[in-house]
Amino acid sequence: MSVKRICAAVLTLAMSLSLGACRNESDTFPNLKDASESVEQSESETTSSTGGTNDGIKTLKVALPYSEETVRCLSAMFYSKNNGTWDTSVTGADVDIKRLGSSATNYVIQNVGVTGDGASVENLNGWMSSGEVPDVYLAADPQAASSAGFATDINTYASRNQYVDGSKIYAAAMSVQMEDGKLFGIPHYCAATVIFGNRDYIPKNGRLQAKYTTEDFTRYLEQTYSSYKCVPLASGYELMPYLGSCFSDDKSVSYMMYDEYRANKEEAEALIASASGFVKKLYESKLAANTDKEGADPVYSRNAALWIGSSVNCKKWREYYPDKLYYLHLPCSSTSNPGIPYLRSYSLCVSNECADKSFAVDFAAFISYDEDAQMLIHRMENMEGLMPLVRSSKVWNMAANEGAFGSMVTDYRQTMDNAVYCPGSYDNLIYRKTNEYTATYFTGSNDRFNAEACYGLLD
Repeated sequence: MSVKRICAAVLTLAMSLSLGACRNESDTFPNLKDASESVEQSESETTSSTGGTNDGIKTLKVALPYSEETVRCLSAMFYSKNNGTWDTSVTGADVDIKRLGSSATNYVIQNVGVTGDGASVENLNGWMSSGEVPDVYLAADPQAASSAGFATDINTYASRNQYVDGSKIYAAAMSVQMEDGKLFGIPHYCAATVIFGNRDYIPKNGRLQAKYTTEDFTRYLEQTYSSYKCVPLASGYELMPYLGSCFSDDKSVSYMMYDEYRANKEEAEALIASASGFVKKLYESKLAANTDKEGADPVYSRNAALWIGSSVNCKKWREYYPDKLYYLHLPCSSTSNPGIPYLRSYSLCVSNECADKSFAVDFAAFISYDEDAQMLIHRMENMEGLMPLVRSSKVWNMAANEGAFGSMVTDYRQTMDNAVYCPGSYDNLIYRKTNEYTATYFTGSNDRFNAEACYGLLD
């Protein structure tokens, strides 16, 4: 594969990316350095395989959240495009699936499977104990996987890959996978932090509009409580980390305002006070609660009108709330503002044990960024709640047709360049500390939000 130069300014991160909170950098693409070619040559010339051989046939073990048929078709498409046999008159949206799936390749892609939320460090430890760590896997948190010794630096391989192109994919999503100039993941798709709603508890005045303010939100919760005596907002503390932009005139603010806190504690504390004060009042007014009257989680007991969560769980909640689920964006400072998406990027990591890292990265980048590969995935899989990280309008149009969440996808596409990428796994220290502190603060007696206690003195 020919070397592709990526011309961009070097991204300066405002914080250690191992903590996972990152503001958007819409105009920059990380400078992926092309290291000595001898590294790739020595691996590509190794005719052994990735994870074993079968009569000299290269094999790659992957952990993807897709069916065997989808992975088989992606593998065949990858082979066809790399060998000049792809019929350019068809696309991933209309190619003959049966014919594609039966195509021969000179390698084997074996999928051991993983959930759409990715593999945690616990999952990786389990694979390691059984000697079955996949060569390529969807990670719940790439930095945590790297710190635990399960993800290798793929900077060199990505810098040479034709699909890792800053003009075709979202730069900030790639940036948050880097630490100290090292790249540990190929962003594959993303999910948004949204507010889920139960249609059983929509007030008589009707549901909120797509864009609404904090004042509108409070009024809506008041109407809900007056009408149903349910829990208007379940576990409202989970909203706190995503309110920074709302209280900063919809300018991009990092997850839990941590970047801002490291840069200027005094200014950040004022922002934190506004966000925490808003949530505190919801609890004091009985508009938010962590449990229902019986002491159960109100979301699972179906006694909650609204709750905060990741769109990666759309399919799960739709099964639990059949024909009752609806979605809201996070509140804005005013309805005229476009809103700042708070996203979580799910990436494909390459194991340290992988014998052919170049081939592994090529396959991971292909299924993440090739337009036809992405259309094929959205055609064959239920991707509701998940959004692409390629700019292709064809792929986004398919994502916009994925279930009830599709209308939200159209909104997010317009604001993707302003997105803030956030941690979302308990493997991530700042995510874990934030949730532990906020869960107790808003139901306690402390008046002042203690940022140092929340962040856990991570420095």
